[in-house]
Amino acid sequence: MLITGANSGVGFKTAETLICMGASVIMACRNRERAENAREQLLADYPGADVRIMMLDLADLDSIDAFAEQLPDVDVFVNNAGLFHRPGQKTKQGFEMVMGTNYMGVFYLCEKVLPKLRECGHDAALVNTISLVYRFARVDYGRFYDERGAYFRSKLCLAKYTEHLAKLYKGTNMHIYMNHPGLAATPIADNLIHRGMYILAKIVPINSAEKSALSVAWILSNTVPDGSIVGPNRLLGGWGYPEINRKSGKAETGAEELAGFTKKELADRWPPAEEFFRTVV
Repeated sequence: MLITGANSGVGFKTAETLICMGASVIMACRNRERAENAREQLLADYPGADVRIMMLDLADLDSIDAFAEQLPDVDVFVNNAGLFHRPGQKTKQGFEMVMGTNYMGVFYLCEKVLPKLRECGHDAALVNTISLVYRFARVDYGRFYDERGAYFRSKLCLAKYTEHLAKLYKGTNMHIYMNHPGLAATPIADNLIHRGMYILAKIVPINSAEKSALSVAWILSNTVPDGSIVGPNRLLGGWGYPEINRKSGKAETGAEELAGFTKKELADRWPPAEEFFRTVV
């Protein structure tokens, strides 16, 4: 099993949960020192566990290309990594940092690795981590890279894309899901609260990172329809143990148009992407 952003927060607790279930885990991270520290902590708590590290920076398409070339055979691929607010920052290829990492980077990563997983000869699951805030966003192509609302918009775009993938791979060995952590005790939740969701935080209890990390294990332990969103579903979706959530119609409309737009944007800024999309179409 492979988890991006597994060196901290919900990603780390997801790795720990899966190790408890007996899984071999690959931690795909952008900072080697933090990844090594996280691995050492896991091995101290679970001696003999199979925990490996791969380097991956979703803000650099070149890193994604190198990662995809080295990807081993995995049966579960969890896109957990994400950023919240990075004012004035851009990815290596010049995208606004939050949209470029949370959506454009994940999109390109999925496009690169899914063909490999499709040909692996066994069932495989892809889980893309969204956020309950996708319900409050909208896609405006004229303001696609605005910093304001970028996190919300990136999660809506990822939900739409995952819906597109679920339909595209329906009936194959690939099973596509979404998960969300609710309001978890992580730095991203702190940022959300301080940037306008403090009223919701006063109403909705905050999950521990451990509780929010149970969604992947829950998906793997239950019969879940492809395309489902799994996560806390109590008290406005911010708290509780994982279950299948009712999907907002926002995730189900405009997915194909968005995928086409995204491929063009990536190809315009990254020649290898243009060549790749031309070969797979």
